[in-house]
Amino acid sequence: MWPFPVGGSLWPQGVIGALIAVCAVLAFRAEQARDRLARTARPAGWIGWPVVAGLVGTAAYGSVRVLLLALHNSAGLPGYVVTLPNMEPVGLPLAALLMASLLATALLTSTPAPGPWVLPVVAGVTGELLEWTYWLTYPPASSGRTPLNVLVGSVSVPLLAAFAGMGLVRLANGRPARLAGAHAVRSARWALLLPAAVVMTGDLLGLDLWQSASPGVGIGPAVVAYLVGLALLAAVVVGLTRWPRAAADLAALGLVGIGAHNVIQSGFGRYLVVVHKVGSPRGPAPSLPVEVAHHASVLGGIQGAVLLALGIWLLPLTVLPDARRLLGREPDPALTRRVRELTETRAEAVNSAAAELRRIERDLHDGAQGRLVAIGMNLRVAEEMVHSSPHEAAALVVEARVASAAALEELRGLIRGMHPPMLADRGLGEAVRALALDLPLPCETEIDLPERLDAPLESACYFAVAEVVTNAVRHASARSLQIRMAQADGLLRIEVVDDGVGGADPTRGSGLAGVERRLAAFDGILAVSSPPGGPTIVVMEVPCG
Repeated sequence: MWPFPVGGSLWPQGVIGALIAVCAVLAFRAEQARDRLARTARPAGWIGWPVVAGLVGTAAYGSVRVLLLALHNSAGLPGYVVTLPNMEPVGLPLAALLMASLLATALLTSTPAPGPWVLPVVAGVTGELLEWTYWLTYPPASSGRTPLNVLVGSVSVPLLAAFAGMGLVRLANGRPARLAGAHAVRSARWALLLPAAVVMTGDLLGLDLWQSASPGVGIGPAVVAYLVGLALLAAVVVGLTRWPRAAADLAALGLVGIGAHNVIQSGFGRYLVVVHKVGSPRGPAPSLPVEVAHHASVLGGIQGAVLLALGIWLLPLTVLPDARRLLGREPDPALTRRVRELTETRAEAVNSAAAELRRIERDLHDGAQGRLVAIGMNLRVAEEMVHSSPHEAAALVVEARVASAAALEELRGLIRGMHPPMLADRGLGEAVRALALDLPLPCETEIDLPERLDAPLESACYFAVAEVVTNAVRHASARSLQIRMAQADGLLRIEVVDDGVGGADPTRGSGLAGVERRLAAFDGILAVSSPPGGPTIVVMEVPCG
């Protein structure tokens, strides 16, 4: 229902239909741009997201206008409300909601959002400006303006718009992983269209939750229906962030059904213009030309065609892939992604093991092997000189003994580098404490490990900590270190903090990148916070349940 006076033409509905078509084209172009590796320019986040916030504020304003109409305060026509049945989307709240959803799907995975207060402020200011523009445009005599109208509108519109804008900030900045995260299904963001689809479906089913209540309905039931409608919309938004694939499927099917209904109604049915009385109207009922019904039928068919085309276009992106997965004709994307991750981490683990074997071979060749060869040569020469030059032979034996002790020390060091005896005998906690005691700077340890972990996991975590503290000692110019390690809820969390110069970046160099690869083999993650000037905080989390 269009909650404003309708004269002899339906140009506002035509403008709304055109804007919805434009937003649908933008969403389509954004989808095509992703398929073409973003060859086309995308709108900047500082422009696109405030536009969405403005539409959210417009939807809040139109929603409150519908509430005021339901309160029988003649906020539309002087005592009358003009209804165009079966024409969706036709109301200002629904149209703004649909356009905001379409633009948000285009922006969600491509552009960053502005600061946390920009979108709520834009939404609230937009709603308030529209509210006061309405009150200043229509004089009290024709609009039925009362102090209660002004109070309800000027207070509820900005609050409702700002609250919705805060949710938009969380969506745009936080970008829930299920909707737009690195592992999200490509079709997940189209779940944002579900609120508009729910509202349109409700209106077609005759639910007076998002439109003005029929004349004669009491104030109490009208307000309750309005609040129930807001609560249902909030629940739909929460649901689409938790189950985006199902929500996207429902949105696509809803658009197809609503669009087909309107196209059929326009081609084979008849649109009527209905005038309802509100309260005690003053003056005669509005006189509308007969052509209005015909124009409404044409506009309804055009809007239905836009929605039907959008829904059909979304079917291959949403419903059909899920249907094929349910029928077993297409692999599940989560399983496919998991297999790909395991393949990558296995390859990295194999490469790391091969590199470690090459390092051990190089250390043996350049160190202990050379010393052992020299010992053998000295002993052979001493054997030949033992009778002719016993003193020189004894000196060679002493030299061989010293070289054998050095070779033995190198082998012990190599063994400790492969798997420290402390780690094998006492576990990860004691091995890290021993590592901290050997550092050339003060290091505090807080370790809470109630039980031993699997040997491969202990080894990976130990060498990850060793690599991080080595980087801190060599490159950070740190004066002290802190190592915190705790195991809880099947997760091992390790924090290494230094007070050095900061600036650590896993993308530069091989140290932290190697740690990240080592942990990835166990589904572990690495997070680094190292602003210039310090401190540097390295957090490692590894499942251990």
